[in-house]
Amino acid sequence: MTDNINPSHYKDGPFECIELTRLLSFDWGNVVKYCYRWQSKNGVEDLRKALWYANDAVIHGIPLYEATGLFDQRYVIFCHSLFGALADTDWAGLKDLWRAFANNRSNKDILTAIKNKLNEIEKEGK
Repeated sequence: MTDNINPSHYKDGPFECIELTRLLSFDWGNVVKYCYRWQSKNGVEDLRKALWYANDAVIHGIPLYEATGLFDQRYVIFCHSLFGALADTDWAGLKDLWRAFANNRSNKDILTAIKNKLNEIEKEGK
């Protein structure tokens, strides 16, 4: 039986996608969500949506992490470990993107990682 509420493309990774996205601001959470599932749901369209949200976050200066009372160094380390797990497994073929998040690189580096993946796909004709 298919679970349309929490489908497998959110649960099949090294952890459930929501474990990470709930810790991020809205725009960055959407970047992660669309990148996490792109191969299993809408393909390149999801990567383009991720790029749109990343660009929006950069333009509007949206911080990566959700502002909560939980925000401290342990919180950041936990998020980076989740991004590191995605990079280590090359989840969704986006190792460079997950490493950019895990290593606290600039938001523009994150944008570049998404653009590079889209360019790679276009060159391969997928």
